[in-house]
Amino acid sequence: MKNLIFLLFFLLFLSCDKDDSPPCYTPPDELPENDDRTYNLSFLKNGEVWRPARTSTGAGSAFLAGQNVVINYDAYEDDSALLMSAELWIEDECSTIKQRILIYVIDPVAGENNELSVSTRFSDFTSAPSYSVDTSLHQKVIITKFDLTTHSFEGTFDLKLVNEEDVTDTLFITDGRFKGD
Repeated sequence: MKNLIFLLFFLLFLSCDKDDSPPCYTPPDELPENDDRTYNLSFLKNGEVWRPARTSTGAGSAFLAGQNVVINYDAYEDDSALLMSAELWIEDECSTIKQRILIYVIDPVAGENNELSVSTRFSDFTSAPSYSVDTSLHQKVIITKFDLTTHSFEGTFDLKLVNEEDVTDTLFITDGRFKGD
């Protein structure tokens, strides 16, 4: 009888479905505080929080392709540009998200900057649309810290982007913030 009970418990143990998979990615529900160094580029995309993942562990089996946040200043012969780039690439059992934003501020200065490069865009590699900055509208990038000696940059931005294939499809980037050094 003991052997039968042992065999039943053993079979029950083997039949248990053990799920070792990490939890699915859950988008954050609020933007980080301005002084939060964990995320140095974030915004609301049509009202939903968007910020890049920072590690390849934690939220699901998240992974990133290359650097996920880059903020650089480049000086050229005729002009200069402040480049902000961030990626959110997540693959888990629930979804696949592969998105990137690129923002080029031409001839940046401390204060309000209105001139963005036509290369400013938001791309969604999972659903195919790519959005370019609407250069016919006033776009707002306010640089609150611009130190070329230490390469420290901080600021806020609001943008309107349009789908490159369907101009009636717009993307509103609001409450954007960046911090890089």
